[in-house]
Amino acid sequence: LQLNIALTAARLKRAGKLVTALGDEQVRWAETVQEFQREIDNVAGNVFIASACVAYYGPFTSKYREMLVTEWISKCQELEIPVSQDFSLVSTLADPFEIRQWNLEGLPRDTVSTENAVLVTKGRRWPLMIDPQDQANRWVVGRERRNGLKVVKLTDKNLLRTLENAIRIGLPVLIEEVGETLDPALEPILLKQTFVQAGRLLIRLGDSDVDYDKNF
Repeated sequence: LQLNIALTAARLKRAGKLVTALGDEQVRWAETVQEFQREIDNVAGNVFIASACVAYYGPFTSKYREMLVTEWISKCQELEIPVSQDFSLVSTLADPFEIRQWNLEGLPRDTVSTENAVLVTKGRRWPLMIDPQDQANRWVVGRERRNGLKVVKLTDKNLLRTLENAIRIGLPVLIEEVGETLDPALEPILLKQTFVQAGRLLIRLGDSDVDYDKNF
């Protein structure tokens, strides 16, 4: 009997500790629910500003990006569009796991680099990266190497042939040392001017039409 009493008392003690711990978790869960509800309420304005960032953010420094976001938030509030006062492009369009993966692939850990990675991965257009320190170059190479990345320069003799093969089989291509002018033959690719002919998805490259793989 004494043994059963001691065992029951120990169980009650452990149960009390568990209830106390879960009580603390309840507070955290309640705060998390409230935070999710705020995000849901502000989703329209946050997505609107995130879209504006993807479209216009690129050329600007960190300071001007902050000024743009502040102005856009004020305009949304003026128009009574619900938006988070502490809006963040990174938290809206990227998740922590994805960011950690970018860092492992060679992306610097500063905020501007992370924002630039969001622009590169979420934008519909091909990114033009001004990269004096080769940081973006190393990240792209680290990210796309496993996918068969082709690295070329505009001066390469086989540039168009390399592009044609990559377009046909859906390989990524990185063009280095781009100047102020580009070969006119690249314009349909840069503008993604694809078209359908006889049930085939094609794109114009030089003097020929090339089958376009959407993984390109």
